[in-house]
Amino acid sequence: MMKKEVLRYENIHCSQDGQTYINGLFFRAFEGQICCVIVNNIIEKEYFLQLLYGNLKPGYGWTYFDGKKIVSSRMQEQMVKQIAFIGRNKGTFSELSVAENIFAASGRVPYWKRVKPLCRHAPELLKDLDISIPMLEKAHMLDSCMQKQVELLRAYVSGYHLAVITDIEMIMTEEQLKNFFTLAATLKARGMTFIYVVNSSTKLYEYADEITIIKKGRTIGHMNRENFFKSQTYMELFEKTKKNTLRKNTLSEKEIDKKTVLEFKNVKLTGLPVLNLSLNAGELLNILDLDSTECRNLLPILQGECGFESGRILLNGTEYSFHSVHRSIRDGIAFIEARPMEEMLFTDMTILDNLVFMIRQKKSGIFMKKKYKKMMRHLLEGIFSEEELAEKTDTANDECKLKLLYYRWIFVHPKVLVCIRPFSSVDFQMRQITVNLLKEVLKSGIAVIIITNQIAEAYTMEGKNITFHNGTISID
Repeated sequence: MMKKEVLRYENIHCSQDGQTYINGLFFRAFEGQICCVIVNNIIEKEYFLQLLYGNLKPGYGWTYFDGKKIVSSRMQEQMVKQIAFIGRNKGTFSELSVAENIFAASGRVPYWKRVKPLCRHAPELLKDLDISIPMLEKAHMLDSCMQKQVELLRAYVSGYHLAVITDIEMIMTEEQLKNFFTLAATLKARGMTFIYVVNSSTKLYEYADEITIIKKGRTIGHMNRENFFKSQTYMELFEKTKKNTLRKNTLSEKEIDKKTVLEFKNVKLTGLPVLNLSLNAGELLNILDLDSTECRNLLPILQGECGFESGRILLNGTEYSFHSVHRSIRDGIAFIEARPMEEMLFTDMTILDNLVFMIRQKKSGIFMKKKYKKMMRHLLEGIFSEEELAEKTDTANDECKLKLLYYRWIFVHPKVLVCIRPFSSVDFQMRQITVNLLKEVLKSGIAVIIITNQIAEAYTMEGKNITFHNGTISID
């Protein structure tokens, strides 16, 4: 039996004010199918969503909806009206009951039909779909998963055949995501089509029938789920460019002593096999934690929040116990948090004062002298301009802030720099700048650990790889 095509984009190009947003996009979705669209940054995800919303108009290419070619803006508007969009923002009416949200809040109830008789069908609907939601409860009393399920049910009973879903992983636990997608699978079997738009997701592709990969506005891959090899695909999606966007670093480069700085010897983590690993100076380790959205397998140990069952951890050849983040930093294990530009900078200080302050914490006394700033300016020549050094951090651009975050650790020179999801909150350009900055960290002889729960981040930079998944540990 031939599948019915719901949506197709064929060689779409979109430009505005001389800037190209989409450049050769191909995409298709069939009835009763779950499609996953993977993009490599937040901005490109937004471009694809704006195309679906109808706000981004193709200058070239063809769009087909329900088998019909879209040839006018009016037809585009009609297409958009038949698509339900479900995201992380609230999509339910707080003071309406669940039943009223499903049957009355869509605006599609004909005026001659009364709401109460419709709502009486709600329990029957939920029983038929094998889902449990308190129908008389006010919507604001539900957890985030149930609220999104209510949105999905509203789309279903309102006759939407296509639902676009994005960002729900930001507001749900893993168990809630599983429950949400269970309902999606049930509705898929009844003919609904789903498009999950994700950037760097580790989980959502597992629910898809087909996967489309978009990079720089162009479709670079389309495959069935069983043909999706995550490591190969993500390395292609996030391949590194050779161009270095940073100015030349005039810091003297010294020969790195490749001695081992961090070792895990027969370390037994809760619910996991024994872990053995070693990390040398100037070496990179990617830790991909697919078991937890908060990377709870190893990160809490490094931050001193919890211990381990047995084994030994050595720092610089000496057995080491983790007590707290501050103690770890003092002993040579530094951290860059997941949202460092918002959480790790003194915004009322200048760029130079931020650098001086951090280094002074380690080198108190001599660095209090006024001539130190002059020396710092000399060391930073070619990295920051005089204007950038004098600028307040809260007004500096993102590239300047990123350079500050990484270069202050280069000067402090810990043994290990732990970066928590370093690419998750930056766009494509900042991603490449972050890669270049991490290379500078490695060249200075600092070992780097990237900890993430997103596959794309784990394959952005080459190095050793450890993956935690379903209670197992694999080392590449």
